[in-house]
Formats: sequence, C-alpha cells, structure tokens
Amino acid sequence: MRSEDTRDFVKRVFSFMHDLEAEYGGRNANILISGHRCTTGCIGAYFNGIPEDGNVLRFSSDNGKYKVYAFKGK
Repeated sequence: MRSEDTRDFVKRVFSFMHDLEAEYGGRNANILISGHRCTTGCIGAYFNGIPEDGNVLRFSSDNGKYKVYAFKGK
C-alpha cells in the first residue's frame, strides 16, 4: 500500500481551504471542519503559514478540542 506524498496532501487541503475562502470568505459564516491531526494541522498552516521545519502538526487540534480561524481581511 502506498501513502500520499506529504506535499500533495498539503496542496489538496490548501486547495479545499481556498475553495471555502472563495465561497464563504466574504460572509459572516461559521464552518466546522472535523479531521485527523494531519488535516487540522494543515488547516492551521493555511492560516499561520508552513513552519520552516515543515511540522504542521504543531497547529493540529487535540482530541475533543477545536481552534477558531478567520479568513484574511474578515
């Protein structure tokens, strides 16, 4: 079994976030996204930038926890 390349995974999550921002960025909307550590870490990196060491897991949500982000300029 082959796993997805990390760079491809980040591109896929960022593309999803770009789509959400394009659709809902100008609205007053709350969006709940649930995901595993790697996914929530990538979402955090979308808003905070990818760390120099590439460790996006520092932005991930712990079990039962959540983080709140706002699209730029909102």
